[in-house]
Parts: sequence; C-alpha cells; structure tokens
Amino acid sequence: MCKKEVGKIIKEKNIICIMCPMGCLITVTIDDNGDILRFSGNLCKEGEKYAKAECTFAGRVLTTTILTQNSLRKLLPVKTNQPIPKEQLMDAMVFISKLKVKPPVKVGQIIVKNLMDMQVDLVATDELPM
Repeated sequence: MCKKEVGKIIKEKNIICIMCPMGCLITVTIDDNGDILRFSGNLCKEGEKYAKAECTFAGRVLTTTILTQNSLRKLLPVKTNQPIPKEQLMDAMVFISKLKVKPPVKVGQIIVKNLMDMQVDLVATDELPM
C-alpha cells in the first residue's frame, strides 16, 4: 500500500513477528528513501526490533543437509555461519543440493567458503567419521 504524505511517497509493509507466540501483525511505514517512519501493531519492543531488521536486512541462517560419499551416513547437517538474504535462500539450496562431501569432517569445518559470493561460509554441524 502506498500513500502520499507531505510530498513523499509512503509505503506500508506488513510483517508477522516471530519473536514470541503472540505473532503480532506489525505495519511498518517507510518513506520513498527507505527510511522507517513508524511502527504499529507490535505489542512489545522486540517486535519493533524484528520489524526493523526485516525491513533493513531480511536475513536467515540456512540450515540443511548435504549428501555424503564413501560414508555409512547419507546426509551431513550443515548451516551458514551468518544470515544470508532471505531472497537468496532457494538459490543457495539449489547450489547446496549439488554438493557431496567425503569423510572425515569435523563439527565447525568449513564445507564451502564464501558460499555463492555472499561472504558467508557453509559449515558442518556434526561429525562425519571415516
């Protein structure tokens, strides 16, 4: 939804907060420069922080599994060591689905450095013994 307010185009973005079980529907009002003007609908300050983060950088830590080779286990759990942009999650999953790892692998070991040029690493979250 866009409105005109004192010569500026105003956008409203609705976000469902996931910080607690309340699930507040927060409306964030943003001007045409991308600056946040106000929040409404949140019942606590945590909701405001969450909504602000979603508007400035909607990132998620990606947790998934990759295939293994030469191991009794078929899958190894992995995660990104930092959040990646939410809109790149599916592209990252496609990339990761093509990977295979061979033992040995230790917890915290980097499986892919600088995943898809996003300045995040894909790391193992479990051991993969020989």
